[in-house]
Amino acid sequence: MSFTGTRLGAGSTVWQRLQQTFLRPPEPRPTQPPDVASMDDDEKRMLIVRIDPTERKLGIIASVLGVALALYANVPGMVSKAVVPVTTVKPKNGKCSPLIGITDLHYSAATKSCEGIYPGSHYVLPLIVSLVLAIAIFVTVRIGRRSPLAFTMIMTGLAFGSLLVLVPFGAGGAWVMLRAWRTQKRGSPTAKTPLPGWVAPPPRGTTRRAKSNGPRSTRKRGAEETTSASRKPPPANKRYTPKTPPKKKAARTA
Repeated sequence: MSFTGTRLGAGSTVWQRLQQTFLRPPEPRPTQPPDVASMDDDEKRMLIVRIDPTERKLGIIASVLGVALALYANVPGMVSKAVVPVTTVKPKNGKCSPLIGITDLHYSAATKSCEGIYPGSHYVLPLIVSLVLAIAIFVTVRIGRRSPLAFTMIMTGLAFGSLLVLVPFGAGGAWVMLRAWRTQKRGSPTAKTPLPGWVAPPPRGTTRRAKSNGPRSTRKRGAEETTSASRKPPPANKRYTPKTPPKKKAARTA
């Protein structure tokens, strides 16, 4: 039985569902800037937070590159038992103290460090973490949000512990956030000036209020005066309280 013969719904096969979920082509690039003047606040927020086709391509490339780097950095050490520098052991007087789990530990005069062979289990956790983060980049591309995409790209670069890997992944995440900021300020990630009619939406839970200093303040002041005029003072207390007699001075003795 093939996938094309198993139907999940009317007019849809398993393979078509997989294509729609994982291999869906990007939306066509708009030839003209959007009409931001006719958008409501929710549509503007979606324009700010949603990735565009360019960022989608960047996320897919970063995900594939992360998977390749994860395999390249860990699989050779698990298979070939390569001799690598051991950063957890510091040489003393040209000798390296033995460490449990590391074989062929010796001092290398060329690198002035201890070198040895890690067991295969040493590379399992870094491989899993790197692969999970690289796949998370693809998941955020499917979600289509800029902030998660930038976050997973930066975290993937940090997971490898190498500056050469961190710089491109970190730069990619920062570029995505920069485009989100430009969209919020100008209505488009590529616009050099705000688009005609663009007004940034307010944060969720708030509404815009027209600025009015004259009539509103006058009404408020008049209401306060009316309230203070209609307020009656408290009545006098009718309870009689006798005055306290003056204290007698004690007689001085010679």
